[in-house]
Amino acid sequence: MQKKLLSRQRLDERGQTIVLVAISLVSLLAMAALAIDIVTLYVARSEVQRAADAAALAAAKGIADSGFTTLPSTDSNYPTAQVLAQTMAVKAVNAILTSSGINLINGQLPVLVAAPSFDFTTHPGSYQVTVSLKSASLPTFFSKIWAQSSAFVTASATAEAYNPSNLQTITPISLRSVKPWLVGNKDPRTGNAFVTNGVVESNAIQNLFSATIDLVSECTTAPCNPAAPPTSIGTSQLQYVPVLVSNPSNSSNICPASNPPCGGGTPYENSVECADTTIYAGPHCGLAADISWDNNTNPSGVAGPTAAGGECLIHAAGPGPYDGLNNLQDRLDPTPWPNNPMKITADSGPFNTQLVTTSSSIVTIPILDNASVFPATGGTVSVVGYLQAFINQIDSGTGLAPAGSINITVLNIAGCSATNNGAPPVVGGAGTSPIPVRLITPP
Repeated sequence: MQKKLLSRQRLDERGQTIVLVAISLVSLLAMAALAIDIVTLYVARSEVQRAADAAALAAAKGIADSGFTTLPSTDSNYPTAQVLAQTMAVKAVNAILTSSGINLINGQLPVLVAAPSFDFTTHPGSYQVTVSLKSASLPTFFSKIWAQSSAFVTASATAEAYNPSNLQTITPISLRSVKPWLVGNKDPRTGNAFVTNGVVESNAIQNLFSATIDLVSECTTAPCNPAAPPTSIGTSQLQYVPVLVSNPSNSSNICPASNPPCGGGTPYENSVECADTTIYAGPHCGLAADISWDNNTNPSGVAGPTAAGGECLIHAAGPGPYDGLNNLQDRLDPTPWPNNPMKITADSGPFNTQLVTTSSSIVTIPILDNASVFPATGGTVSVVGYLQAFINQIDSGTGLAPAGSINITVLNIAGCSATNNGAPPVVGGAGTSPIPVRLITPP
């Protein structure tokens, strides 16, 4: 009897394993689908964050390129310049979000959650922009059980354009690839200083932006022993002194492609024609440094190293204005300023004939504190600011400026006081702009 009962129980239990396996398979498939959904969302979240970072950095660069960061709030052009800065930032973001083939999430471009937001007042000297993006529709698997056929992920990033101009106490800024020229702190248009106690003079901005001046060497013989700090000459010329550069290898230089190739000549000439990342131990904005003049170089003249290096840098075939033939240098149209950004047209490379936002013709030049001790062979000097300028041409000597001078258009000014807050110097990007741009939110 007992055997019959046990046999019947075994018969009743037959097939239960199949049910358990079926249930387990469904659970495992659900977990796998859920894992795929989670991985998809995590990957998309990282991609959206990178897109937001890129958009925020582009927006901050638009703010810096507008020239707005230099203006004091009391300047009459401040409201108009602020609108221009925000407009340029928004256009930069839109360009990032409409560029085919980049910043794609699941094959689609991200979209703005809301319009970029700006903060120009909370942190003095820091002009911030925040961009929030969300992904396009993401495919899902497990969530379809709840009729969720797609999902979204969002990310935001904040970037700043830092300019210590108009601040009495500043975080110093550190630059590389500045040109080995020290110019005087005197506006040739007005006779006033570019920067006074960290404040960029309003007249300097109004008179210099979109106006051309000539950089003229104070040294016309070698050795270079300038008798006094460089200053302005008349209303259109500004003196510079060549700085001693000791970089014999130039292994880290980034030189523009040209024929003949850049990178020849003395270390001074190399620093003129290349992005010299190991340039002289120059002063940070707001800090003093020991600087020596290049006593072995006569930089002046159409055959001098300044002219030779400058022509190589801007892809010019020789001194004189752009002629559209052998000269391949980019061209600047300053006339849209101040209501719109200046226009740079490329004349070589993959973007030939197109408008571009950067160029090898854009250089950064330190402004010397004229109160610095100025012995003939160099000494401890302070930099009170930087000029960001576009090199239009190397002068041929047919005009007012001596042959071999550098004709520039000022794009921006960064000023700084001599009183810093002890914080480490700010470096943005490759350190080539006087107005550093950087992310201030973790990636």
